[in-house]
Amino acid sequence: MKKKIHKYLDNVDKYAPEMAKEIIDEFTSRADANNIDYSFTINRDTGKVYDEKEDPNTYFVFDTEDGTVIDEFKKLLFDEDLKDIQEHSKEEEELMIEVRKFLLEVCSIITNKYKEQIKETIRRVVLGNKFNEDVVPIDNINVVSIDLADYSSVPESSKYLLKIGKKPGSDINTDEVIKLVQDRQEKTGMDIDTIFSIEKKSGNPLFKNVEAIILGRKFLNEISIYMFVDYSVVVKEKS
Repeated sequence: MKKKIHKYLDNVDKYAPEMAKEIIDEFTSRADANNIDYSFTINRDTGKVYDEKEDPNTYFVFDTEDGTVIDEFKKLLFDEDLKDIQEHSKEEEELMIEVRKFLLEVCSIITNKYKEQIKETIRRVVLGNKFNEDVVPIDNINVVSIDLADYSSVPESSKYLLKIGKKPGSDINTDEVIKLVQDRQEKTGMDIDTIFSIEKKSGNPLFKNVEAIILGRKFLNEISIYMFVDYSVVVKEKS
């Protein structure tokens, strides 16, 4: 029996290009230092990136928005409609193969159709517009894979890191502080500064040695895009 997800899997030609367009729009409009990570090493002698296999070295994460193709695809991938599929069964294996084929087609479309948009965004966000094409051409870009996760059941406040500043030489129960702050955020909608101020003024012993609480980077994202980007530098020949 066909599952809801087959609306997409059976119509790759229609939905893969739409999803690719949504991802590239998200990437070009929202990519910044908070949602892009990268890791690569340049050979000093050749200027080439150390990676013959072209493994992913650049990562972009984001959350889906209601009404988008990728949001519905994500929801159907974790829908109750699939609960009767047994883990490690042939049916599960076949479904995962179909999902992988669909997502690889999306990767291929992004790589082949939107290379210039990716290059421009990488040059702006990763390279800070410090190197032009004569120095770092970015000749090779390959979108390798797309991962999807469903964190809808996780409270929004729990998706972020919290940085706790404490008095030098003191001890604090970091886990309990974080739990209290996140619980209050979910129940009241107050921001971290307000919660911290209230707890300090009320004399909560948990916060006795806490000097600051800062909202850190989001670490739970629904969509992860993995890319190989050739950051090789043009090395001028020595005269």
